[in-house]
Amino acid sequence: MLIILAIAISVAALLIVAYPIIVKARAAQPTVASALEEIDELLARRDAVFQALRDLNFDHQVGKVTDADFAVFEANLKESAAEALAAIDQWEAGVDQAMNAALDREIENRRAALLEDGRRCPRCNRPALAEDKFCAGCGAPLPAPAGQPAPASQQFCRKCGRPAEPADRFCGGCGAALM
Repeated sequence: MLIILAIAISVAALLIVAYPIIVKARAAQPTVASALEEIDELLARRDAVFQALRDLNFDHQVGKVTDADFAVFEANLKESAAEALAAIDQWEAGVDQAMNAALDREIENRRAALLEDGRRCPRCNRPALAEDKFCAGCGAPLPAPAGQPAPASQQFCRKCGRPAEPADRFCGGCGAALM
């Protein structure tokens, strides 16, 4: 009876001591707060597996690891490396999709703004946004948008597009005649 009581007390003490360790190990699962932390974690895991493979190869070469153990450990590490690389590829594919979607939205917004405004360059006929002052294609000065009159005191050189005053006869940038 005394032996059973001693065993029961020993098991209870072991469980009491081991419980915080077990709970902490379960709670130690990494939580990723951002995409950068996630890729950093994936890259660190990949690097750790590659380092373990290098160490295993070295230990095998110097005779610390037998051929049978080496084959088993190497297979496990290579499987872990493949999983890490697959996770990195999956993360990169998700980022690529998100960036492509954002770029597509931006392109569509820009196209919609261009079509809505209807402004075009007088020199090359390229569409222009309302806030554009010069053509993005040829650099020619654009006329003021329909809702805004052009300032009377502002004129531009036809050759280089530099602003000039109404009293100027020649461009200060390229020397072309303004009249």
